[in-house]
Amino acid sequence: MTTPPRHKDELNRLAARLVALGAIPIAVFCGAFALGRAVLGVDQQGQMWTWMLSLGAAVASVFVLARRTARVFDGEVQVIRQALRHTASGAGGADLPDLDQPLEGLKREVLALATDFHGKERRLQERLDNSRQQVFFLTTHDPLTGLANRKTLEERLESALDSARSLGAGHALVYVDIDFLHRINDAFGHLAGDELLRRLVPVLQGCLRPEDLIARIGGDEFAVLIENCSADFALQTALRIRDAVQAWQFEWSEHAFQVGVSAGVVAITRLTPSLSAIFNEADSACFAAKEQGRNRVVAFHEAQASQYMRQTSRGWLKRINDAISGGAFTLLYQPIVAITAANELGALPRVEALLRMSETGGELILPMSFIPVAERYDLMRSIDRWVIERAFSDFRRLARDRGVERPAEFSINLSGHTLSSPEFGDFVRECFAEYGVPPACVCFEITETAAIANVERARASIEALRASGVRFWLDDFGSGLSSFNYLKHFPVDGLKIDGLFVKGIAKNYLDYALVEAIQKIALTMGLATVAECVESEEVARKLLAIGVPWGQGYHLGHPRPLEAVFTWSSGSP
Repeated sequence: MTTPPRHKDELNRLAARLVALGAIPIAVFCGAFALGRAVLGVDQQGQMWTWMLSLGAAVASVFVLARRTARVFDGEVQVIRQALRHTASGAGGADLPDLDQPLEGLKREVLALATDFHGKERRLQERLDNSRQQVFFLTTHDPLTGLANRKTLEERLESALDSARSLGAGHALVYVDIDFLHRINDAFGHLAGDELLRRLVPVLQGCLRPEDLIARIGGDEFAVLIENCSADFALQTALRIRDAVQAWQFEWSEHAFQVGVSAGVVAITRLTPSLSAIFNEADSACFAAKEQGRNRVVAFHEAQASQYMRQTSRGWLKRINDAISGGAFTLLYQPIVAITAANELGALPRVEALLRMSETGGELILPMSFIPVAERYDLMRSIDRWVIERAFSDFRRLARDRGVERPAEFSINLSGHTLSSPEFGDFVRECFAEYGVPPACVCFEITETAAIANVERARASIEALRASGVRFWLDDFGSGLSSFNYLKHFPVDGLKIDGLFVKGIAKNYLDYALVEAIQKIALTMGLATVAECVESEEVARKLLAIGVPWGQGYHLGHPRPLEAVFTWSSGSP
């Protein structure tokens, strides 16, 4: 390593000073020795005293030089120490005396190091302060939109609930759900969905007062706490939000999309029982808005709604039990028809078994009227068993009438409760043996929510029955937020594309793109596809252009009793 020239000069000057200091005791010794010889003579005794005096003078000079050097060095060290203290305290501009070389160079280097360290310490402290602020922000706010999070909302709600009970104040919570955000996520990716949520925030905030709190509490869910207001004011605020969002357009990838919201409004009064009740009532009101067609606002009226829901549930519970035991349930069958080409020679007709409840006067009730009550009271296993046994019985009767072992392929819907039950596989195998139905002629349709109710048990049930020849399809595919992700976890044979998308493909570009994307994914994975809700020739032509091979809907065939289906169109469904 080469020594810098400046440092070499400093070392040379220091060496010269040390040599000069070392020469002083020698000079003192020589001078004392010469003086002693002159005074004491050169005899033996005089020389002895001369040597002693010379050595003593030399030692004394060394001692004096050492003390003086120590004082000088201590003073310079104090200067360096003072410089460090000034720098550490932030007084970098202090006027300090110059030192002799090389200590002056050392002082400057120490000062530079201390200044640099102090600067780094200050910057580190600033970063720590910023990190603390960010951590605090993330504990109280949503990182994507910058709005308050659910924790902050719940704290404000607790305070609002306390004021309602103690002071009689009136407040309200508006529960806002973005309609069909998953369509944009599925078509353009989650980056597009995230950007939509960020751009939507100013639209929502523009409908509120400065003191109102808006929070993001879920993927596409927001909540607005409106304090010190009437129920009518809260309802009008929710309507303003709906209208503002409806008038706004989201632009992405050279396309513009209209967005809608469904909102539920719940009043917070001294009679409100708890925080969970507020969320449950707001969620129920929002769900009602979705059921009524979306892009709507529904207010939850506690007494009337709760009483109606309880009475309705009790009434449906009795009717369901009576239907299971008394034969009020019936099955209709809807054909599943080839779209892209005519049926292959020897291919079996395909139908889906659809459950209905008989009403007085011959009217048939759709499952959406009673299935939610059946799920709430754990009756779906009994209903699904009834459907399977009735469908297998119809299959056996059809096989006897036609004189063939395999007259058709039957699709049967399953609930998550049934699929997750441990005895389901044994029950189905017993039915195969009892009714003589070939497993290859049966396809079970499961919804995404049913499949994820119990992932491991659902997968085990599916794999065991598929090994015997039964096929499984994912029903209403695309309606969930993670539809494509489910395909990686469940071994299925095909997809039924959600009718909400299929209905709009003739007029809506986004629906067309979503159906096309689902079809491409299915082809890549070797899965068959069926399009639901094919209700016009125009929709059928669009499906043909996309390449969807099978369709189901009123345009292709209405649900009918088994005999009517298999006598229609020359014996084919």
